[in-house]
Amino acid sequence: MNSLPAPDDAQIQRALALRLGGADGPTAISGWQQAFGGNARRAYSFEATWADGRIAPCILLSQVTGKHVESDTAAEFAVLSALNGSGVRSPEALLLDAEGEITGSPSIVLERMAGQAGAVDFLSADTRIGRAISEDLAQATAELHRFDWHSAGLVSNDINPIDSQIASWQDSFRKHRLEPHPVLEWLFGWLRSHAPEPVRLSLVHGDLRPGNFLFEDDRLTALLDWEMAHLGDPAEDIAWIYRRLWSPEKFLPLDEFLAIHAHHAGFTIPRRSALFYRIFSEAKFAAISIAAAHLFATGKTANLRHVDRAAKVPECLRLALGWIASEDWETRDAAA
Repeated sequence: MNSLPAPDDAQIQRALALRLGGADGPTAISGWQQAFGGNARRAYSFEATWADGRIAPCILLSQVTGKHVESDTAAEFAVLSALNGSGVRSPEALLLDAEGEITGSPSIVLERMAGQAGAVDFLSADTRIGRAISEDLAQATAELHRFDWHSAGLVSNDINPIDSQIASWQDSFRKHRLEPHPVLEWLFGWLRSHAPEPVRLSLVHGDLRPGNFLFEDDRLTALLDWEMAHLGDPAEDIAWIYRRLWSPEKFLPLDEFLAIHAHHAGFTIPRRSALFYRIFSEAKFAAISIAAAHLFATGKTANLRHVDRAAKVPECLRLALGWIASEDWETRDAAA
């Protein structure tokens, strides 16, 4: 049975205008153009004008098939809706189309915020600008981690969200692996037996890094791409920011980032927790890479960015095992 053809831009705009306008009649759509949506989504930029005269720059994000990271559009929209007006630098959530009526795939419409997101532009910035943005990133991350998610209506029935995060990436690895990878299997077991107790259970972005935030001049304007948001240890976000591939370490050493974060968050993340999540980040990145390689190998995606992703796994394991050995975790745990 053949699937229905994807709607064209004109059809998308008509459906979008009706859904955004609601009972007040269709919203006027102008300035329509396709934008870069990353590896997992199609994106469309436009201006919306409502019947009451309100005008807003918007972006429509629509899921694509063959995604290498599982996500729930409705859950992402719930997180962003909870963050609306909180002071956390996130775009306003305007519309959820969980059924895919507008584009044929689950979609959300968000406020389009000012700034650029280029990871290369950020990482190649001069030292003064790079440091200023990195310091502001530490503050924005702290603002997120001190957010009162419970009072905002976000709930979790997960008894152990930390173990669940580790288990979810282990499950992804097992689902997509093209070869056994016994060292990675061992590493997931190690993570589950060594996870530190979080100093605070926070809303965690899950993919906070250069390329997923907007900046203008020397200031960060917005945190983007909330597909992987979840409740967990705030140390997880900081460790992901400092992954070697995109780390701002040359602008702002990790210890200084942690100090700025503590000042604005009102609590201190132990450096040992940050190190644990750097190890976790390598297992997570390896699992993502294996999923991407599997989807390309099985023809579920034609994204050429995924062709060599399996080759990233050995370096992830080398870094993780090196940190474990350098910390001598087993000896210290036994002494404790």
